[in-house]
Parts: sequence; structure tokens; C-alpha cells
Amino acid sequence: MKLSHVGQCHFGLYAKPTSSGNIPYLQAKHFDDWGHVSTPIDTCIPSNGKTRDHLLEDGDVLLAGKGLRRFAWTYTEDFGPAIASSIFFVIKPDPSRVVPQFLALLLNLPESRSHFQTLGAGSSVPSIRKSELLNFALELPPLPDQERMVRLKELHDQDLQLSHKIIDAKRNLFEAMVKKLIS
Repeated sequence: MKLSHVGQCHFGLYAKPTSSGNIPYLQAKHFDDWGHVSTPIDTCIPSNGKTRDHLLEDGDVLLAGKGLRRFAWTYTEDFGPAIASSIFFVIKPDPSRVVPQFLALLLNLPESRSHFQTLGAGSSVPSIRKSELLNFALELPPLPDQERMVRLKELHDQDLQLSHKIIDAKRNLFEAMVKKLIS
């Protein structure tokens, strides 16, 4: 099934962040390679009629469509108001056909990333055309299976976070032991 059959798509807003802005303006620098928010959102734009029309809605999936990095992220209301920059495609999935987090999971798979990288190859700033994105083929299991895979992904992410904490604790313990031995 093509992406165009499971959702609508438009570009994020092109704007220049200002110090007087009050709406977080999401840029690629705020995300890691796996689509996790990795830094505080330090760019904002002012709220006005034009910007309010671009506020993200619960379940919107952002896909980095320009540049060297490809990743997807699902916006949820608990993040707070935010607007995607023009580097992103904003995909509005049809929840009767696809779970938004599952769509982001599919877009983050290595096969999907490779596909998108080949689309932008040969240019100095690789980018995906909207028509190419909408023609992207998806294999969608039934919604309950999608929800189970999303839950599995959440558990996997929690496991990775715990593993990183354990590694950091072991490193700190080792360094403390060495410092104690040499002092």
C-alpha cells in the first residue's frame, strides 16, 4: 500500500526563529538518528495566524526530508505545542489504517532509510520529493499487530536507556576505584 493511501502529507513551516518566539520550532538538530528528541528545544517562533495554522496535532509523524539524516518521529500532545520546520514532511496518518507510532517505526527501518537516501543521491543537499514520499510502499499488518509492535519498540527503547545507565554507572564506579587507588 502506498503512503498516500494511509495519510496526508505537507511540508513544515519555513520561518526564522526569534528570541521573542513562544512556540517551539522543531529542527533536525533537536533529534538523534533514531527520531528521539535529544536536545532541549532552543528555537521558537512567535504565535500568529500563520504559525498557528502549522501547530502539530496529536499523531502527526515528522520525517526529515532534507539533508543527510533520515529519521521519523511521532508528535503527541503531551510534548506541548510545537511547529515543524520546513526540513520535515508532516504526515497526518489515517488512524483507521495505521498507528502513527508504527508508521514512524516503519520509516525508521534501515530499508526505508536506504530507500530515501537513494532518492536524494547526487545533490549537494539530498531531499525527498513529496511525490516520491507519497509513492513509498508500506506493508501494514492489522491495527492490533501494529499496536503490539509499537509497545515492543517502547520496551526496546526503555531497555536501551537502562543499558546506557548501567554502562555509565559501571564507568563511574571504575573511575572512582582508580582515583581511590592512586590517591
